[in-house]
Amino acid sequence: MKKLTTQNSFKARLKAVTSYASLITCVAFYFVASPALAAEKKFDEYRSDLEQIETYLNNIHNLTAKFIQETSDGNVSEGKFYLARPGKMRIEYLAQPKIVIAVNGSVLSYFDVELDEISRLSTNTTPASFLTRENISFSAKDVEITNVKKTASQIKVSVMKKNRKEAGEFSLIFATNPLRFIKMEVKNDLDQIVGVTLSDIDFRSPISDKMFVIKKSSN
Repeated sequence: MKKLTTQNSFKARLKAVTSYASLITCVAFYFVASPALAAEKKFDEYRSDLEQIETYLNNIHNLTAKFIQETSDGNVSEGKFYLARPGKMRIEYLAQPKIVIAVNGSVLSYFDVELDEISRLSTNTTPASFLTRENISFSAKDVEITNVKKTASQIKVSVMKKNRKEAGEFSLIFATNPLRFIKMEVKNDLDQIVGVTLSDIDFRSPISDKMFVIKKSSN
């Protein structure tokens, strides 16, 4: 009975955090870069902004940051975010239960530290790999830009995969003048939103490849 309860607890946690990773965070987008007609014509006025954002993201090699995650139902979590492009991402939740999510190539690993349980998913099931792909492009032939919102101080770009819309809408939010990556959001088909706000961003410190390899404590 105890083993069954533990398995049910793990599955419940996995379901909850998968919605975050479907962010990230959440987080994989598996967009295929293509020179095909890119952004929908209705967003042509933002073409220069989109190209600037692509260049900014593609110039990121290592990124370490603190984050605060907020969900539509009011839950707030804190943690650390690591990005090593191309191909690697790590999200550590600091509060209990301690959760680690890592993207390494085509595999997303979810590690419940307390239960010492790991589940592995294809990054194709989450939007996480949009930031980890080698060439980030809003012009991918299977990408639909769903919205662009620009104010005097921010720009928000929302995208969705054309043939996998159930994966949700992924948004990147930047401060402008100068351009600076500050937040990510995922909205699912129930209009539930997970937002991750970044702070203390560090682009210079190297990140060990070991950070993206998840193993059980008992191994």
